[in-house]
Amino acid sequence: MSLLAPAKWDWEAITQGDTFPAIVLSATGTTVDLARVRMTVRDVDGVEQLTLDSDTSGITIDTATAGAWQYTIGPISAALTGAMDEGVHNYDIETTDASGNVATHFKGCWEILDQTTT
Repeated sequence: MSLLAPAKWDWEAITQGDTFPAIVLSATGTTVDLARVRMTVRDVDGVEQLTLDSDTSGITIDTATAGAWQYTIGPISAALTGAMDEGVHNYDIETTDASGNVATHFKGCWEILDQTTT
């Protein structure tokens, strides 16, 4: 697992109430099995807008084997994006390996656009 800063990755904007497609991510430089993946989205005031967690829902660990991690985020439903506030949000994706090491792999922004069709 790298001790480097997380990769900066800004997601494409989405309109409230639209479904965001699934994303498949992988890591090959890992030396310990993957145990958990979490993602949190917060608005500019730091208020949590969305949390996805492989222990509960929203993220699936496809391969947990050291050196071949793969996990899927989403899709993020229309109901979930519809409940989010309009504006630019910050998110991060972190993993926990089987030894308990936590690492943030991605950080970025995700803009939620106002939905005018109701």
